[in-house]
Amino acid sequence: MEEQDIKAVVMAAKRLDIVRCGPESGLKRWAHLSLCVLDAVFSINAHYSSVVNVCRRYADHVGLEQRLYLRGTEHPGGEQPLSQFEECAADMDALAAVLDNRGRTSPRGGILKAEAAVDYARILVDHGVDLLIDVEKLLADDNRLAKVEKALAQVPGHGAHGVRLSYLWMLAGDDTGIKPDRMVLNWLVHVLKRPMGVPEARTLLTAAAQIIGCTPWELDHAIWLYQRGTGK
Repeated sequence: MEEQDIKAVVMAAKRLDIVRCGPESGLKRWAHLSLCVLDAVFSINAHYSSVVNVCRRYADHVGLEQRLYLRGTEHPGGEQPLSQFEECAADMDALAAVLDNRGRTSPRGGILKAEAAVDYARILVDHGVDLLIDVEKLLADDNRLAKVEKALAQVPGHGAHGVRLSYLWMLAGDDTGIKPDRMVLNWLVHVLKRPMGVPEARTLLTAAAQIIGCTPWELDHAIWLYQRGTGK
């Protein structure tokens, strides 16, 4: 990674609308770990509107009332334990029907994304991660985190660079993460006028965020919003 590349990314990023994640931003996050899992799994190679619909249908089905809360504020409480999501998903066909989505982790031989989400939930619960606060504790324990990530990586659809997994932690509260999906990679390709891979994208955006004085999540989100607005 060249210093000139970082400078180019910083210059381009400063032209974006980077919103800081305080309560005044109006930005919201999921109030339930189950919705984070569904979002992370179903968002891979999918339009985000369809992902929101999946989360909404599940929340409607189990009667989740407060589904979102403002970033930078305390969790409102009343979170559905992830173990209850696992119990609701005992019948895979019934769950897929509730979600009205039979998307697969891969077009060739992939499992239902609904099944992958349940596998994620089961692994997390087995490792003592039942609520969002448990994710915070997990991310602070490197040895335990490594074991959980190794198990989660075995779920079909993990991908070569673990984008789905890093996105789960971002949804659950890790503001140091980057989700270098198609839109983020396309933005970097446009800025640098050359091909871009996931590992380099993570490194570039993390370095740029530090220089700008924002979190990697804030920069990632600004790029995503910009790309969505331009249709790229």
